[in-house]
Amino acid sequence: MFKKSILAVSLTATLSACSVTPEIIVPADVAHTAREDMSLLFRDQSVSDALSLDEAIARAVLNNREKKLKTLEAALSQGQIEVARHAMLPQLTAAAGYSQRSEYAASASVVFNDGEPAPLGNNPSYSVSQDKNRHTEDISFTWNVLDFGLSYVRAQQHADRYLIAKERERKVVHNITQDVRAAYWRAVSAERLLVKINPLIDQATAALANSRQVEAQRLRAPLEALYYQRELLDILRALQALRQDLAGARTELAGLMGLKPGTAFVLADVNNPSFALPELGVSVPEMEELALQQRPELLETHYQQRISAADARAALLNMLPGINLTAGVYQDSNEYLLNQDWTSYGAQVSWNLFDVFRVGPERRLAKTREALAEEQRLAASMAVLTQVHLSHIHYQQAMKSFDLADSYLQVAQRIGEQTANAASSQRSSELDNIRESLNALLAELRRDVAYADLQNSYGRMFVSMGMDLLPEGYAEADLAELSEQIRVRFAAWQKQQAPVADKSSVIDDIELPRQQPSAPAGGTS
Repeated sequence: MFKKSILAVSLTATLSACSVTPEIIVPADVAHTAREDMSLLFRDQSVSDALSLDEAIARAVLNNREKKLKTLEAALSQGQIEVARHAMLPQLTAAAGYSQRSEYAASASVVFNDGEPAPLGNNPSYSVSQDKNRHTEDISFTWNVLDFGLSYVRAQQHADRYLIAKERERKVVHNITQDVRAAYWRAVSAERLLVKINPLIDQATAALANSRQVEAQRLRAPLEALYYQRELLDILRALQALRQDLAGARTELAGLMGLKPGTAFVLADVNNPSFALPELGVSVPEMEELALQQRPELLETHYQQRISAADARAALLNMLPGINLTAGVYQDSNEYLLNQDWTSYGAQVSWNLFDVFRVGPERRLAKTREALAEEQRLAASMAVLTQVHLSHIHYQQAMKSFDLADSYLQVAQRIGEQTANAASSQRSSELDNIRESLNALLAELRRDVAYADLQNSYGRMFVSMGMDLLPEGYAEADLAELSEQIRVRFAAWQKQQAPVADKSSVIDDIELPRQQPSAPAGGTS
């Protein structure tokens, strides 16, 4: 009875210790975590020199959080390869145990006749074959041949998933590069135009105040004054909308580069814009071939196709008989044993006979998977080709739009000069001068936006071809080195040199024997 009470108390204490109660996060812990996050996000992010497009892209690639997330996902996939490789090894288990009984495990035997045991006598004879205290040790080896084959196939699939993660990382880098290019030229336009917008707003505001004063003194007809004020208010509304649209350009660029919003930096192309026209010396058929060879989305479909084929092989392997090999060394301290240590080995074959009926459905399912993967690859190829042609069309139209915007700006500036001269000699009104100043400013904005769109469409063509702006091993380079490498790559593209992406260093990370992806339509891989 005493032992049962102790057991009950122990069980109650154990269950009480295992109970879980909700625990809210203390606000002080949240504040501490927030401070740590701020220090991690924005440490060592000062910008000392004028920021060029090359450096902006380098900073974004090195500091962008989405890029780091994809890099960690690729590292996770690589770690899964290591785990899958170890899963192919046999099991080698070492075990040790100790047991104690309060009494001997004594037992008696009786004769068994005609399907019934004989009754136990009044004075039975008991025997013992085991100590009250004993310890055991053993080392056993187990290897399932079928599990080895399945683990090998799974390891190959994990290797392909790692390569898919690397292609997705390439895609993120392409998107970051494109976003930074667009945000950089937008920020350059904002820097150049915001300094011109504010004085024009002040001039229009002063003219509006003067008009209201003239209206109050009845120096002009009331309707004429109201018309004048309405035009000034329309100009002010347009200027305010323009300033609001451009105000967030620096913040957007800073966010892409991983800089804290509000960080001061100077853009290199603000004071000396060259407006050089980027040229492309690659023909559309060459663009198609490069895209089918290098686009991350297409390479991902090739790896997905290999994963689907591996699923079919794994399903067929799973229907084969299982062969289990065992061997071990054992030791037991039981003194009643004649041999207290011994070795053992054996083999076992098992097979689910009903798996025979699964062969047909599994083969048909494998063919369906293969056809689905093939169609996905072809659909992705068609989408890629469409994007190549659209990017080329957009580039051509952007060139024409920039030429038109530049011509319009020249005319608007000449009109503005003539209007300013006329206003200074009292031959035109201040409203006309303000209106033409706004038109010249808007024309300059359209020219800058057209140039930014031209640069954006130029970069989009290389993205549509799957061109890698960054060299292999760029993660180990510092900011200055990577900026220089990007500048050199930009110069090579301007000279119509379009290198094919090199993936050898990625494949070298995979030690498993691999089959190269099948050649995409229209090119070789």
